[in-house]
Amino acid sequence: MKTSTRLVVAAAFAVTFATASASVDNKAINDAFSNAPGAEVPFIANKLVLKANKADQAEVAMAVLKAAIAKKPAASVAVVSFICSLVPEAAPGLAAEAAKLAPQYLKGIARAAAKSAPAKAGEIAVAIVKVTNKSKHQAVYNSVVAAVPTLINKVNQSVLSSGAATGGTITTAASPIAALNSDGSVNSASSAAFPTTAPTAVTAAPGVDPKRYNAP
Repeated sequence: MKTSTRLVVAAAFAVTFATASASVDNKAINDAFSNAPGAEVPFIANKLVLKANKADQAEVAMAVLKAAIAKKPAASVAVVSFICSLVPEAAPGLAAEAAKLAPQYLKGIARAAAKSAPAKAGEIAVAIVKVTNKSKHQAVYNSVVAAVPTLINKVNQSVLSSGAATGGTITTAASPIAALNSDGSVNSASSAAFPTTAPTAVTAAPGVDPKRYNAP
């Protein structure tokens, strides 16, 4: 069954790129997904974008993304991961579109897009924030930063300079970081808590740190 499915898909690929050069053949792309099992959706999406002409790749990627998510929304995270790695320059727009089409997988989409196109992580965060409800903005930001923690400064710079962070609210929690969920809410099942007693004071005799820059 899988072999015959792959043969049908291969034929659809040939039709898609034999008939579409300067423009995207949406019918051929939809046909490539129509008879395929859900498990094959990310594979098909990857192949369609990979075989597209370089000049048309971003446009093909968007059409493929829409068709793939329409076929199987649950595959949206994998599809975003594959496509954004192939067309990183289009990752912000692709991630935003995926977030609109499959909002139930918002965090996974943000994380997958940022990880597949790290140079565009900041733009990805901004693009998704602009198409999602304000209540989801923190989750989007957290997911992007979790995917590329070493680029947090660049992500912050992109978000702040875009104006996407204006009008936000700072919420404090009387719990340590270890007791918080990824969205900043307190995990009621966590046993982490602030200490109830003051720490023991530490005393030491004056000394010299030989590794300090200005050490004598």
